[in-house]
Amino acid sequence: MVLADIVNVAEPDPNPRNTPVDTRLPISKPLSPALIAGVEDSSPDFVVHFTEDKKGFYINGRKFSPSDPPMTTVTIGAFHHWKVTNDTNEVHPFHIHQVHFLIYAENGGPAQAPAMAGYCECPVEGNVDLMMDFTDPIIRGVSLFHCHLLSHEDKA
Repeated sequence: MVLADIVNVAEPDPNPRNTPVDTRLPISKPLSPALIAGVEDSSPDFVVHFTEDKKGFYINGRKFSPSDPPMTTVTIGAFHHWKVTNDTNEVHPFHIHQVHFLIYAENGGPAQAPAMAGYCECPVEGNVDLMMDFTDPIIRGVSLFHCHLLSHEDKA
């Protein structure tokens, strides 16, 4: 997909080129209902647990430290069931880098509008179930996940 043609405006091109624009929608491959059901019906591969007290904000009982080892590892090329839980009195926006996920359940029931996303809101004293998509072969290194509330970053 062409996003831009870069030209030097200081030196106009005597032979301007027009790049053809592809107006087709991006190609996406639908997931089979059996694959989705298999992940949805499985026990969580990993649980992200948000808590908070007067001393700070925690994920799985830990404050962030750049020297900590990863909380989990995953197999690239697979889908994983993650559950995000929130034992606080505020909504926690969950975000992960490099991957998307299917939000399919909230507080034990089906999501109102299941959708692929890179961000979701975990309800007050609630939980969301996610089908994490680690199938992209170009995923490399650490996929940082975190709460998207700036005040929690400040409490770290």
